[in-house]
Amino acid sequence: MHTLVILLCIAIGGGCGALSREGMMALMHGVLGLPPFVALGVVNVSGSLVIGFVFGRLEGSLNRRGGSRLKDLPHSANLKTRPWWPEGDPTLPAVDLLRYDTALQIASALFITGFLGAYTTFSGLSLLTVQLLERGDVVTALISVVGSIALGLAAAWIGVHSGCRASRTT
Repeated sequence: MHTLVILLCIAIGGGCGALSREGMMALMHGVLGLPPFVALGVVNVSGSLVIGFVFGRLEGSLNRRGGSRLKDLPHSANLKTRPWWPEGDPTLPAVDLLRYDTALQIASALFITGFLGAYTTFSGLSLLTVQLLERGDVVTALISVVGSIALGLAAAWIGVHSGCRASRTT
């Protein structure tokens, strides 16, 4: 049953993410008149910001088993002294651990794998870049790729750190 719930969350999140991506692309390109590569860049960068935030927030709020992926961040040494740091709190009963673990898996499947996996689209960026290159528009292709990747990385970094900070406040 657990696997079925996870797959259902991915499917629901993925459907909503794909619809959101298409809506954002239509708004950016169709309504605002931005070039397709800019519209796709906005989708990818906004998705990078949100995925970073959601990851930091979920790990900081729901991961109570220790071995948090937040330990890999350079500022994690400062976070271990805070009471929210998810490093296997021995005072949590086993039922709470399972509840947090299940909630983390479901939220991750719905929002990260499903919604944001379908919302951001590296394959769309790749296809658009190939089309730009085939048209001979090398400069636009380079701006699109470098801009999307650099801004996406920066947005994901900001999102992770913002998500960690948001976890500390609850």
